[in-house]
Amino acid sequence: MTGKRLYAVVKANAYGHGAEEVVNALESIADGFAVALIDEALEIRAAACGKEILVLTPPVNAGEALALAENGFSVCVPDLWTAKLLVGVCEKYRLTARAHLKGNTGMNRYGMELAELKTVCAFLRDNPFVRVQGLYSHLYGSDVQSADAQRLRFLQMQAVCKRSFPNAVCHLSATFGALLGKAFHFDGVRIGLGLYGYLPSGISGSALQRGEALNLQKAMTVYATTVVNRKIEYGGVGYGSTLSKRELAECANVHVCRFGYADGFLRRRENGVDGWTKLANNLCMDACIRKGIAERGGLVPVMTDAAATAAQTGTIAYEVLCAATRRAEFVYE
Repeated sequence: MTGKRLYAVVKANAYGHGAEEVVNALESIADGFAVALIDEALEIRAAACGKEILVLTPPVNAGEALALAENGFSVCVPDLWTAKLLVGVCEKYRLTARAHLKGNTGMNRYGMELAELKTVCAFLRDNPFVRVQGLYSHLYGSDVQSADAQRLRFLQMQAVCKRSFPNAVCHLSATFGALLGKAFHFDGVRIGLGLYGYLPSGISGSALQRGEALNLQKAMTVYATTVVNRKIEYGGVGYGSTLSKRELAECANVHVCRFGYADGFLRRRENGVDGWTKLANNLCMDACIRKGIAERGGLVPVMTDAAATAAQTGTIAYEVLCAATRRAEFVYE
C-alpha cells in the first residue's frame, strides 16, 4: 500500500501468533523486523535470514549493548547516554554496531528532543564504531490532529538526521500512521497490528476508509477442548457458593472446557470470550464450565475476534492477542 520499506513488528511473540513462524511467513516480504527485547531478536535471527532486526528497547548497560552489537542487531539510541555507551562498548571490543536514533514527537517514552538529536548526530557522524541506519519515532494517539503535529516535529528531526546521515531510513508510522496517507510514510513504516488482521481502535475518517478497503483477514482463532460433560445435582459450579434449586435447574447439564484465566482470559463471567453467555460461573485457573452439552474432545472457539473481546472487557485488541495464546498449542494453516 505504501510502496515504502516495511518493518514487520513481531515483538511479544508476534502479538501472540508465534514469532518464528510469522517471520518465516514474512521473510520474503518484509525488509526488516522489529522486536522489543534482545531475547526476541535472538529467537527470530535464523528465520529472518539476514534481514535487519531492530530492537526497540534501548540497552541499559554494557552487557546488553555488547549482546546487541555482536549479534548484528540494530540498536535503539534514544539519547546521548546510550550513544556513548554503545560507542564505548564497540570501541573496547572492536565491533561495529548499527543504530536507529529515536526521536520524541510526543509519546514521552523513549526518545530525544531536537536539541539532543543534533548533539547525538554530531557525536556519531564520523564515529567508526556505530553506523546510523535510521531515525524513528512513534505516534502516541489515533487522532489526525495530534498525528499531524507529531509529523511536523518528525520532519524537523528528519532534516537534522539526513544532514549527518543522508541514507538513514526515517520511519514514524505504525499501522495507524500508514493509513493516514503518503505524508506519514517517509522512508518506511513499522506495521504491527495490521499484520494480524486488525485496525487500531479509535481511528476514523480517511484512515478508517483506507483500512477497511484493505479487507484485512484476522489471523488467529483460539479454541479450547471440551474435556467432560456432567449433570449437576448438588453443590456449586466451580468455585463459589452452593447453588439454589433454581440455579441447579438452569445448570443441570454442563460441559467443562480446558481453558481459564491462566490462559490469558479474564476470570469474570462477562469476559468477552466467544459464547460467554453460556458460562455457568467465573473461569477457574485452568477450566471453564459452560451450560449445556458439547462433544467430548471437541474444540470450542473461545476467541475469534480480539477487537470484540477487547470492547467487552475494556481494553484493546493488542492485549487480548498477546494474552490469548499464553498456553496454547499453535497450529498454522
